[in-house]
Amino acid sequence: MTFDSSTETVAVLYDIENAPFEMLDFTLGKAQKFFPCRMIVVSDWEKHPEQRRWNRLMARKGLTFRQIDRKIDGKNSLDYALFDMAKILRDEGVRRFLIVTTDSDFVTIAQMLRESDTPCHIIGVGTEQASQSLRDAYDEFYCYPPVKKKKAKAEKKEETTEKEKIVSKAEKKQQKKQSKQNQENAAKEHLMPLAIAEKNILQVRLPKSLFDKLQKKKRHENVDMDQLVTYLLMRGLSE
Repeated sequence: MTFDSSTETVAVLYDIENAPFEMLDFTLGKAQKFFPCRMIVVSDWEKHPEQRRWNRLMARKGLTFRQIDRKIDGKNSLDYALFDMAKILRDEGVRRFLIVTTDSDFVTIAQMLRESDTPCHIIGVGTEQASQSLRDAYDEFYCYPPVKKKKAKAEKKEETTEKEKIVSKAEKKQQKKQSKQNQENAAKEHLMPLAIAEKNILQVRLPKSLFDKLQKKKRHENVDMDQLVTYLLMRGLSE
């Protein structure tokens, strides 16, 4: 069988026996980085008629599907068939390949594709179980399923929370410093800070004589200034 291939063609080799159908759909999405290109999907899906979604997938524009025949029987028959098809496509000029599998036996296909005078760009798609030797055989590797967005959002939220904590600490430090400065200024200018309620501060400029009397009264009653002034104000307002 002869294929109309060129350097603008992307070949997708799908190991249907070691990769779920959803992994192929995921790979086709990644292959869009090469568009506009003609894409050939090569596999042996006739032995898996239960995958009814093939009909819907084949209806997509820009995709050409090729059924391959297994020349031998046995466990690795599909591996050999995909190897032969990859060699044919390479000899016809295809230089872009996506291999969908988690089977380490496909390392030999990647090695064969690299033997051409013009190196091929090979992208692998596999699960987390894909061996390191298989990952290293590719120019790029995508893990399926991809990281969930919820996890990424959680990490982003955690990062934001950490930043907010840092900002909050800085603000508290600045507020404490400002409060201390206000108290120092009040003492210097005989300004009486009165804590009426939380975060409510009343500052009154008093004559020195009155300020001295309040100081004596505070020592006599053995209370702090806030308590003394608050008491005097409440008694005066109640009359």
